[in-house]
Amino acid sequence: MTAMSNHLENKLIDHLLRGTTYAQPDVYVGLVGKFDAAQLEAGTLTHELSGGSYARIGSIRGDAYWSAGGTSGLTDNESAITFAAATNEWGHVSGIFIADAASTGNILLYGALTATKFVENTDQFIVSAGDFDITFA
Repeated sequence: MTAMSNHLENKLIDHLLRGTTYAQPDVYVGLVGKFDAAQLEAGTLTHELSGGSYARIGSIRGDAYWSAGGTSGLTDNESAITFAAATNEWGHVSGIFIADAASTGNILLYGALTATKFVENTDQFIVSAGDFDITFA
């Protein structure tokens, strides 16, 4: 995961420095066909996949889902994140994001995949355990 959205950056600044409470959001993992960092940074989801049984994977918050960061500012997924089997061709997947809602909502974190993956009918997009790295540096 390469970046934090403007939305999350502003919420953290307000929480840490201005005394505004920021409640821990639910988290949902989603996929984008065309990775566009500027749009994701601004919170725009014009390239999120849709149709063919695509849905964000939700409620994956807690120690059962993410490794402890220790002092390195790094976490990764403890188990696979498995999307439903495609019921039609999803096309190319080039990026992944975390949002605070099952649909629409706010983008929190986002990043490009190291390699684009083409998802055909009946394929499942799976992020293997340990492959979803999030680093705060």
